[in-house]
Amino acid sequence: MSFRPPLNGATVRLGALPAAHDSVVVLLFAGDRPVLVRNRRRAWEFPGGHAEPGETIGDTARREAREEAGAELGEVHVVGHYVLASGHVTVVTHAQVASRAPLSGRFETVEVREFDVLPPDLSWDDGLYAYLLTEIGLPGAP
Repeated sequence: MSFRPPLNGATVRLGALPAAHDSVVVLLFAGDRPVLVRNRRRAWEFPGGHAEPGETIGDTARREAREEAGAELGEVHVVGHYVLASGHVTVVTHAQVASRAPLSGRFETVEVREFDVLPPDLSWDDGLYAYLLTEIGLPGAP
């Protein structure tokens, strides 16, 4: 049996923003239900992605939610960040869905769904989503 560090070696810092970041993830909710997207090459995940030059954190969160989930967001809350073992830095946000439109088919998402708890078939098995939901006090952790 091999040892695996908690969260596959990721370091989570809630309440703090990094000096620079690579991407933004949106812990997206419809009421108390997490809203995840199914990536055509992976599995279920929260919407998110790389920040474009000149975008604010809120801009990136809104663009990624629109592209990947067809969602317009209410207020975007920035709650911290995590650093993967590889050094990739992601800012963590959460927001409620204000409205949703059908997927355009132009991006990597093939399905959007609300869940009572996170599904077992997530794109990554590091436990990071469940950890974030629990630590932030959001519903949906298994």
